[in-house]
Amino acid sequence: MIICSCSVISDRDIEKALVEILAQPNAPLPTPGVVYRHMAKSMACCGCAPLAVSTIYALVEKLEREGRVSPDACATAKLKLVRLDRRRLERNRQRAALIAAE
Repeated sequence: MIICSCSVISDRDIEKALVEILAQPNAPLPTPGVVYRHMAKSMACCGCAPLAVSTIYALVEKLEREGRVSPDACATAKLKLVRLDRRRLERNRQRAALIAAE
């Protein structure tokens, strides 16, 4: 499935990049930016960002189930993603509260 039509990136490309990224010692959080840079690509319009994020989440789970990447790397990546998501939700709540207070 094509994830980014601007840079012609498929879910298979992302899967291959994730295997390589998560095999690194102290693997970075596999954000779309990290994954795209690993593939020497970039987001042109960023319209693919939400699909790229959900694809990365799903593929990390799949790779862990299949035993293709270290469970420790997956656990660390998932923990970082959960923290990031919680911070984003909290920022959105704070913004909504500020708007409601005006």
